[in-house]
Amino acid sequence: MKVKLKELAAAMRESDVRQSYVDIAQGKVILLDEDMGEEEALNHVFDIEDDWEHYISVPNVIDDDLPAIMQGFAETCKREDIKERLLEALKGPGAVARFYHQVKHLLLKKAWEDYLDERLVEIARDWCEENQLEYEDKER
Repeated sequence: MKVKLKELAAAMRESDVRQSYVDIAQGKVILLDEDMGEEEALNHVFDIEDDWEHYISVPNVIDDDLPAIMQGFAETCKREDIKERLLEALKGPGAVARFYHQVKHLLLKKAWEDYLDERLVEIARDWCEENQLEYEDKER
């Protein structure tokens, strides 16, 4: 079975707060429920760990790649003044919060969300290729 890139990208979008796995036999993305209690979540993780050769843990893309994705978005802005404001927001501690504030203030939320979605699909595709997983680009 093939992994659906949009499902994997959606799991990666929440990877900083929710653990997810890919069932390599079924090509299915498994996202731990938000409302799952700590003990239930641990039991679920242990079940997966007991059968680890059939699952791959989805990486924490948000913590690892978000600053670079934000930088890439800023650099795509055609207006130099907007680009400079976004790049300035990305300097130093609190950069993510400042960036989101600027995106909202500059009315770029839709453009940012679209850019982030595209990048996450690209990252999901690269991750599948690195892990030798078959994937499909389109939802069916």
